[in-house]
Order: sequence, then C-alpha cells, then structure tokens
Amino acid sequence: MSQMPYLFLNRVYNMDKDQMAIYLSEHPEFFNDYPELLKTIKLIDHNDIPICRSNTLSISGRIIKRVNDDKENLQSKLELFMEVSRANDEIHQHLFEIERLILKSTQLDQMVRQLVEAITLRFKIPYTLLFLVDDADHYMEHKLEERFSKRLNGLLNFIGQTTIDTWFNGKLKPVLNSETQTPSNVFDKTWDTKNIQSECIVPIINREKICGAIALGTTQPRHFHSGLRTEYLERMAERLAIAIDNILLIDRLQLERPPVPEENRISA
Repeated sequence: MSQMPYLFLNRVYNMDKDQMAIYLSEHPEFFNDYPELLKTIKLIDHNDIPICRSNTLSISGRIIKRVNDDKENLQSKLELFMEVSRANDEIHQHLFEIERLILKSTQLDQMVRQLVEAITLRFKIPYTLLFLVDDADHYMEHKLEERFSKRLNGLLNFIGQTTIDTWFNGKLKPVLNSETQTPSNVFDKTWDTKNIQSECIVPIINREKICGAIALGTTQPRHFHSGLRTEYLERMAERLAIAIDNILLIDRLQLERPPVPEENRISA
C-alpha cells in the first residue's frame, strides 16, 4: 500500500499504523470523503508479504483431497476384485473341463491319463500322482494293479489303509506342505523328487471314507501353504470319487460276468 493515506492520517490525526487501521475499520466512509487517496493505493503482491506461506489446506481443500484419496482407494479395490473374479472364473472353467473329462471316462487308465494331462496343462502343476486304497477283499491288488500299474507308468499307485491314515491323520481335509522333505515321501521313487519344493495331498472321499488321494507337486517353494483355500481342489476330488466309483463298478461287472456259452452266442 502507498504511504499516502498513512502520512495523511498521521499528519492530521497524529496516528500510528495500528491506530490508523482501527480508525479506518471504524470509519469506512473515510475514502468517500477523500477519494483522491484511493489513486495512491496499489495491490500488494503475495511475494511482498513478510509472512511465510502456510502449508495447511483449507477445509474445502481437505475434503476434496479426502474424496480423491478415497476414490483412488476404491478404484484399486475394484481392480483387485475384478482381477480375483476373473481368476476364479478361469479356475472354475478349468475344473469344469476336468470334471467333464473324468466323469465320461469308462476306463481307469484313460481317466488317470486325462486327469494328469489336464492338471498339468491347465494349472501348470508339473507333478500329479493318483493313489487308490485297496479294499478288504484286495480287489485292486489282485485285479487292477497287475493290469494298470505298468500301463500308467507311475501315474497311479495302490496303497494300504495304514499309509493313507498316516498322511491325513484321521482328517478328511487336504494336507498342504509348503516346504517338502527331500526326497518327497509322497511321490513315487521313479519321479525326480528333488525338484519338488511344495506339495498338496487331497483326499478322495467316498461314503465318508478315504478311498484314495491325489498328490500335486510344484517346483515353487510355498506354492501350497497353510493359508491357501482348497475348495476347488476338494470339489475336484469329489467328482473324482464319483468317476472312480463308476469305473470300478463297471470293471467289476465286466470281470465277474459269466462267459456266455458258445451254443447261446449269436453268430454274425
């Protein structure tokens, strides 16, 4: 501000600057009486103010900043939700295809091969091994093992009830090992088990009893960990139990069907 109003009031009323400010606030009509003094007033540049600028925001500025921050946070959560949703849809589609393959299989070796190939291709799990528990009548040991063990080349193993009880300790839930022992106690000796860093064993349950298991192994440590959700794996094991039950029933019927007498056969 120009010194003119101050000099005028100081000379006429003998006021200092503080008194002049009070006087002007109490007499706003002052410049009406002395309009020529307005011509001497100039606007003050912010750089001329001898007070450091404050870094604080106004209330409206704070509200706007908060809204923008919340918007960005919600956007990030939405993107994460969409990413998880897409991943779940992809997993669901993969499982649907695997279930379709195994449920339409009528031969044990066909079902096992398709299962292992589908898991490897769709879920990038390099090691998959199926186990079946022998019944009290040793049907699997006497009828299935000799027919399928060599044909499946280590993809299917027949084990006893004691082994399966040791793995699951009486529980009907998957067992997740984030860091496996070397070598693995689950996978067959023919496998290169030194590369398996993490494994998962899912029980195959039929009529509330474990009739087998499917073992999955990866080369990535902590791929299978205690916090991993296993609903999809358990669902796949449920469908696998149905498929195995149907296949074994068909196999028993075919083996136990009495031969048709030659005189009763219809010639071509």
